[in-house]
Amino acid sequence: MKFRFSYFSYFIVLLLSNKVLSQEEKTENFVFIHTQFELNNRGAVITPIDPLMNKRISSFIEAKFYGLVESARNIVWESYETDTNPNSKSHVQRYAARVHIKNNNQSIEYRYLEVEFYPTIDEIKTNYKFNESKRNFVLTLDEKARRSYLPNLIELGIKDAPTKATIDNLVQEHKQLIIGVNSGLVSFYQGYGDGDADVFDVVTTYVEKAYPRVKFVMNLVWDSYHTLVSNYDSFHYHTFIVQVKLNEREGYQFIEVFYNPTTNSAISDFKWNEKEEFYFREQHK
Repeated sequence: MKFRFSYFSYFIVLLLSNKVLSQEEKTENFVFIHTQFELNNRGAVITPIDPLMNKRISSFIEAKFYGLVESARNIVWESYETDTNPNSKSHVQRYAARVHIKNNNQSIEYRYLEVEFYPTIDEIKTNYKFNESKRNFVLTLDEKARRSYLPNLIELGIKDAPTKATIDNLVQEHKQLIIGVNSGLVSFYQGYGDGDADVFDVVTTYVEKAYPRVKFVMNLVWDSYHTLVSNYDSFHYHTFIVQVKLNEREGYQFIEVFYNPTTNSAISDFKWNEKEEFYFREQHK
């Protein structure tokens, strides 16, 4: 019972922190937006330029930080992300703004600020506030706390990986989800790698090898699918919740596992807590 409380309270924190940005969207829209990206001769995404959006972001920053910001004229698109789970679908465009800060002398002071545009609700937000002592923008305490529970995608080999997902990879994966939703079943019994092993086999084999305490895998539940496209990186991954039976223990445990379609591999950052006797993700500082 102790494990069950700890596991679900952990995910409740994430759900509550994202509740304000909960969106309803169609996966078909994700497919369309991905197909609109243009690539250069090296296959990298060409940075989209939207003068109207840039103007909206500038006005948002100048209004939100009125009295602090002199101007915010240089806006650069950073990335496009989607998130699909059984309960909701959402997407976000991220931008970086070069902001001119007011000061009491004649020097020109510039800082960079990240802002987000949520197309479904047509709203611009930022998770940063200005710290006067540091003379810079810093994450709000709520956002810092939320991110401390998220997986480190770089350490997991998903973000900034040498092998990138292509736009076509993301489009095809979203189309598979559309077929699954329309048929009432999201199927992962399909080959990705040369060995033609289905996704469930890849995840199950990983868990049984990486976690010696596991006697066998009882069940796998698909949790979500996440994508990111930028002009410097592109990746996607599925998240599964794996129910496992442990050696010489009653009951069962849960492990969160990430499946990377690009490399046809699974990985997890969940660790065993000897004191509490359950698997968990360590909170980042």
